[in-house]
Amino acid sequence: MIIDAIFYNKDKDRYGDGGNWNERNSKPALAAWAVWEVYKVTEDKEFLKEMYPKLKEYHNWWYTNRDFDKNGIAEYGGMVHRLNNTSEEIILAAAWESGMDNAVRFDVEGYGVDDVGVKVLENKDLKGNLIGYSINQESVDLNSFLYAEKIYLSNMAEVLGLLSEKKEYLASAKKVKEYVNKNMFDEKTGYYYDLQIDKNGNKKLLVNRGKGTEGYIPLWANLSTKKEAKRVVENIMDKNVMNTYLPFPTSAKDNLKYNPVKYWRGPVWLDQAYFGIVGLNNYGYKKEAQDLSIKLFENSEGLLTDGVIRENYNPETGEGLHCSNFSWSASVYYLIYKDFLGKK
Repeated sequence: MIIDAIFYNKDKDRYGDGGNWNERNSKPALAAWAVWEVYKVTEDKEFLKEMYPKLKEYHNWWYTNRDFDKNGIAEYGGMVHRLNNTSEEIILAAAWESGMDNAVRFDVEGYGVDDVGVKVLENKDLKGNLIGYSINQESVDLNSFLYAEKIYLSNMAEVLGLLSEKKEYLASAKKVKEYVNKNMFDEKTGYYYDLQIDKNGNKKLLVNRGKGTEGYIPLWANLSTKKEAKRVVENIMDKNVMNTYLPFPTSAKDNLKYNPVKYWRGPVWLDQAYFGIVGLNNYGYKKEAQDLSIKLFENSEGLLTDGVIRENYNPETGEGLHCSNFSWSASVYYLIYKDFLGKK
C-alpha cells in the first residue's frame, strides 16, 4: 500500500510517542498517473523500469485488500491497525482513504428507508486471515481511478516491451469500464454514484445521497461513454448543480446536505475542480472547460491580487476557507492555467 501520510513525530508502533494515524488508510490510486506524467516529460525509460513493478504491486493491493466480493471492483476501507478498532474508526479511515473526509456519501446513517447506511466488511485471504476492511460501497471515483491506472500501466508495459501485460491491463480495464457504466450511472439524473453492496450480493445505486464531485471522475478517466458524458456535462454546467459562482462544489448545490462552508459538503477543492475541467476537455467540451477555468481564477478571493491561496473556497461567494498558503491548491491552479488558459 501507499500510506496516507508520514509524520515526523512517530507513533508507538514506530518507537515514538506521537498519536498520528498515518498507517490506517491509503489514498486514491493516482500513483501511476503521476509516474506517467513524469515519463512524458523526461522520457526516462530507466525511471519507468524502476517504478513499474512497484506500481503493479500497489495496483494489485487494491484487489487483495479492498475488493470484498472479488468481482474486480474495489471499495474504500482501512488497514488492520490497532487504531482501527471499531466500526466508527474503520469508516472514518475509509472516508480519509477517499480523500473526501466528511463527504455526504460517507454519512454512516444513510438516507431513506432502503439505505442501510455505511457498514464495515472484512476482507480475508485464502486461509481466512483478516487482511483489511472495506466499507459496503463500490465507489465510482475509486474504480475510475483504477481504470485509468490500468491504462497507464498498459502504456508503461508497451514502452518496456511487456506486450502480454499490456494486453492483460487493457482487458481488465474494459471490464471495469463496462461495469461502471452499467451499474453506477443513473439515467434519470444523468450522473454517476457509488453502489451499495452487502454480503448477499445485493446492490443499490446511492442516488439518494445526492451528487458529489466523485460522479464526474469517469470523465477525467475517459471511462464514460459519449452519451453518458453528455448527461454528466449537463449537470456540470447547470448553475443549480455544479456551475456555481465558483464551480465544482464538492457536494452539488442540489444535494440536500449541501453546505457551502462545511469542508467536503460544498466548498470547492481545486483537485476536484481540475478533474472536472480535464473531464470536460476529454469529451470535446473545450469551451466549457475554458469558461469554468476562467471562473476558477476570477472568482476565487484574492487569487488575482495579493491574497493567499486557500485550502478550499465557498462556491457561492468565492471566499477563501480553511488553511492558507495551500500548496496543493497552488499546484492545481498552475496546471489549470498551463493546460487551459496559458498561451500555447
